[in-house]
Amino acid sequence: MTAAIITASASIVVAVLAFLLTQRAQIRQERRQARLARINSQLRELYGPLNTLIESNERVWEALRVSFLPAQDERDPTANSSEWQRWRDQALVPTNRRMRDLIIERADLIVEPEVPHPLRDFCAHVLALEISILEEAEGLHRRALIAHPGSAFNEYVQGSFDRLKKEQEKLLA
Repeated sequence: MTAAIITASASIVVAVLAFLLTQRAQIRQERRQARLARINSQLRELYGPLNTLIESNERVWEALRVSFLPAQDERDPTANSSEWQRWRDQALVPTNRRMRDLIIERADLIVEPEVPHPLRDFCAHVLALEISILEEAEGLHRRALIAHPGSAFNEYVQGSFDRLKKEQEKLLA
């Protein structure tokens, strides 16, 4: 009778342990799937489009600098050429607006718990640039009140995109 009780008890313990281990594995799998879904969303809806838009704007910007844009220390806001204004207004600014809108509309997908400074600075720059363009139409020519955050913005987006891609690959492996 004692052997039967021990066997029954052992079977119960094994069943409970198997159940607990299965539950634990299922919870880990669900967390992994949830993390993968979040990363996929971050890449698809925020960091992927931002990264692509930055790359296209950077390519245009570099081409403009090589072709006719004066060096930064030689730029005079009162001497904006119509060619520069056309590129700025038809290519660079619309892309900047799209990036700003993505950041604002998809802020819940930002990796950090708070909006990082490069993103805040970029959004503020776009707003300041829009005001500067409006003033230009009224005959006032001056630089935007808030400068583009430059490489800090580009590096933040590229770095976040790369980190998310690596984590995505790891979760998929």
